[in-house]
Amino acid sequence: FVSVIHLFVGVVYCLVSWAVGLPKRAPIDSNLLKLLIPVAVCHGLGHVTSNVSFAAVAVSFTHTIKALEPFFNAAASQFILGQSIPITLWLSLAPVVIGVSMASLTELSFNWTGFISAMISNISFTYRSIYSKKAMTDMDSTNVYAYISIIALFVCIPPALIFEGPQLLKHGFNDAIAKVGMTKFISDLFWVGMFYHLYN
Repeated sequence: FVSVIHLFVGVVYCLVSWAVGLPKRAPIDSNLLKLLIPVAVCHGLGHVTSNVSFAAVAVSFTHTIKALEPFFNAAASQFILGQSIPITLWLSLAPVVIGVSMASLTELSFNWTGFISAMISNISFTYRSIYSKKAMTDMDSTNVYAYISIIALFVCIPPALIFEGPQLLKHGFNDAIAKVGMTKFISDLFWVGMFYHLYN
């Protein structure tokens, strides 16, 4: 649900931006849509699993695991796209991998749900990066991100309703509002969604 709200805020931002012409909306056809669907699925999965990890372990631990994303990008570029990655880049990533390993071993809040979710997020965002390069031949990165946000929103709504819908209506909303208040609940969801979109 939280991931859906974040994506929804980003989509509204994109639609308003297109409406005022900043940027001008790039046209989309069925071929481009086929290219963007896998990108959007990876984007949605990566965002959802990041949020699952944030909920399961300390935020610092999730960010520590997500620091491996450059390593995953380099590995995917080398072994999937066939691009030659220089040894100096691999050597520069070694301290990151060693540091993440050491931090993970000593993390007090460690649990497998948080760790595996953060790793799935890394892999999803790596594939998002790979697939989006193919889609960016006909449009700029801002339009690509807008379209994948819209598609990802539609991909994430059904699982959110199926897995969380009944509990949200029964307990989730009331518990969250009772804990922080209606204003903070809504404003936090909005601002995290906005900063997530702007960050990307």
